Amino acid sequence: MTQVNPSGPTPPPPAPESSQLSAHFGGPTLLFAAYLFFYSWLHLFYYFKTFGIPLVSLDISLYFYLAFAWTAVKQFGAWIPLILGGGAILYVALNGGWSSDHRLFRHFLHKALFALFLVLGLWATSVMAEYLGTLQAQQVRDGGVLHPIRLHFEEKQAKNFPTELSTATVSKDGGIKEAVLLIETDETYYVLIQKVLMKTDKQPQRYDSFGTVYQVPKQQVIYVEMDVPNMPRVTRTLFLDEFL
Repeated sequence: MTQVNPSGPTPPPPAPESSQLSAHFGGPTLLFAAYLFFYSWLHLFYYFKTFGIPLVSLDISLYFYLAFAWTAVKQFGAWIPLILGGGAILYVALNGGWSSDHRLFRHFLHKALFALFLVLGLWATSVMAEYLGTLQAQQVRDGGVLHPIRLHFEEKQAKNFPTELSTATVSKDGGIKEAVLLIETDETYYVLIQKVLMKTDKQPQRYDSFGTVYQVPKQQVIYVEMDVPNMPRVTRTLFLDEFL
């Protein structure tokens, strides 16, 4: 006598872990996330090193590193999907060959290539992070990246800080000294002051190679003024080149 299952047909057994999509792409996803975090940390390390600010003193949260990493790597434009896609395919190929090939020499070769892939990835990430972090700092020193900030203090505290933190000043050679905000933490403003020689008929606008970074405690600041830049309006139509 055949027994009938009253609850309906028996569901098929779950697929083995080795055949699931996450088994193939979960590893490269975590690996590239680790590379992005590593890249972001090094990028910010070299960026703030240019201004003499230790990265550990900023107490930057983990989610900021991951969010900043994506905005930073967008500088590579259309190369990003090619790099990520090619790296993921190579990872899956090497990882699959490592686990499926049981011949001694080829198994060793897969292990060596996989280790080389990881080492080259770390080296390339560190080189790009150092280059772009230093380049971004140079762009800040050359102007046109950060916007002026004006810190206002109580009257008894104002004498303890340079005037340039509160208002731009003009030097004898016609240069303008003004403050720009590098970063702020829960307790401190990190402000850069450098002289700008304005454009004239005899010389182009240029920035002095010497600058000073001030660490200003927030508890001594009454209020802050920051200029809102005049940015191009965003249209309703989205184009691919806006994201590449």
